[in-house]
Amino acid sequence: MKTVLFIVALLMPISAIAGSDVALVPDRFTGQWAGSPDSCGSDTDDMILRISPDYIAYWESDGPIKAVVVRGENEIALISEVSGEGETWLSTAKFTLSQDGRQLIDNTSVPGKEFVRHKCSGAVGTRSNSSFKPNPLRGSA
Repeated sequence: MKTVLFIVALLMPISAIAGSDVALVPDRFTGQWAGSPDSCGSDTDDMILRISPDYIAYWESDGPIKAVVVRGENEIALISEVSGEGETWLSTAKFTLSQDGRQLIDNTSVPGKEFVRHKCSGAVGTRSNSSFKPNPLRGSA
């Protein structure tokens, strides 16, 4: 809870200056990330993460990104409104990007543990021309 309040406090001045309700994730953090390079494109990797400029999708939850805080070139904190299994909640996430842009370290999913995800696309730090559309949850219509 302290983390959420801290991030919200950091965002207040940024939102007022920007004058916009839309938070955009920088290109270098967007794309599909997997638990290993070999699991890219697989439907069995439960560490899969998709980040677009304004949307985040985990294995079984996804939703719009409401706030973005960037620190330096390689750190980002996100507040998103995610839904999954019939519930919706605010989620905070902090990621650190490796120097080469090929690994994304998740510092928040499990307290005290870091998850390293690997970039799946061939182009690091570029956005495709089409907007990101999340895959539907398994078993949903």
